[in-house]
Amino acid sequence: MRGKPSLHRQKMRPNSIRKIMVEATQYEDVISMQIGEPEVDTAAHIVAAGQLAMAQGYTHYTSNAGLPELREAIAGRMKRKYDIDISPARIVVTSGAVSALHTILLALIDSGEEVLIPDPGYPNYEGMLIMQHAEPVYYKTDAERQYIPDMQDIESKITPATKAIIVNSPCNPTGAVYAWKVWGELLQLAERHDLFVISDEIYDELVYEGEVCCPLQVRPDLAHRIVSVNGFSKGYAMTGWRLGYMIVPEELIELTWKLLEPTTTCAAEFTQKAGIAALTGDQTHIEEERLRYQHKRDRACALLTQYGIPHSRPQGAFYIMADISATGRTSEPFALELLHRYQVIVAPGEGFGPAGLYSVRICFAGKLEQLEEGIHRLGRYYGELVGRSSEVLGESTLL
Repeated sequence: MRGKPSLHRQKMRPNSIRKIMVEATQYEDVISMQIGEPEVDTAAHIVAAGQLAMAQGYTHYTSNAGLPELREAIAGRMKRKYDIDISPARIVVTSGAVSALHTILLALIDSGEEVLIPDPGYPNYEGMLIMQHAEPVYYKTDAERQYIPDMQDIESKITPATKAIIVNSPCNPTGAVYAWKVWGELLQLAERHDLFVISDEIYDELVYEGEVCCPLQVRPDLAHRIVSVNGFSKGYAMTGWRLGYMIVPEELIELTWKLLEPTTTCAAEFTQKAGIAALTGDQTHIEEERLRYQHKRDRACALLTQYGIPHSRPQGAFYIMADISATGRTSEPFALELLHRYQVIVAPGEGFGPAGLYSVRICFAGKLEQLEEGIHRLGRYYGELVGRSSEVLGESTLL
């Protein structure tokens, strides 16, 4: 209809995380526990490489697939971390991992086809599929199973229109880490039903317990149906650099290049140079940050336990799903009132899928003292709603 915006894309739900961030702008001082932003800045040697690249004139277009030396460095990382050999020709560099996900969905999914996505799961999976006139179909993961999917449930959701399944391990928002056995079952299911597997591995440097593995390592014989998506935002604290990549089957190489041209064209050249420095330079800061995140996870879980807030202890990533069902509130009203009364931001769980209606996601990536104070305030609010004292085990909120 002339003069009207797209009716179809108006069906997209607003991202609940961004929505509450906008609401919080009315306050000068808030404690943010809602967005996956590492506390630290990008490591100095990576920043220096980006600055030097700009000074040397690396401010131009590159090929759609990225600089050859960056693709070689990514292949080197896959060998170093997973002991698998990946041809650099199969690696496509993108402007962030979201761009990689968007591009591979464009490459694989036609209008009306279905893609299985985790519930709860990263909100942009649903949004990207709706943008592309595809149908998101949620498969269940729940706290009783440590947020590991039930293969029978997944199989029950498969129809003749199902084209692919998106899998995220370590998972946002649950922190679940899929073991080798789970990956084996998922890949066997995909093989049986002729599905593509899109593996979102953006948190693979942030594993605290359990096995770290990727599907290309588990079933190299299924490389023709596996797409591995990753990036530099989380492990290397490079969220603002917008640098990601995907490893695609050989038959999708030219198609993904072609699709990048009218969307983002290519990642910034100096950003790619910084990515090379990230992968080939000193790696000790990654382990140091992982250990800091693990300490913050342990502290956050201990405080939530003291306040009697049910939650799942994450094995990876930097998020905790907290169950607020005892309050009688759904996640968005709960989060909004917490913001307005106590100036604390958490992510409403309903934005991550139907299973999150009575949960909120807490990000523990920020400063420890802010995290502790935020959970104290959250605990006080939760206690008020369920009729408990705000003082727990000798600790009280600072408000």
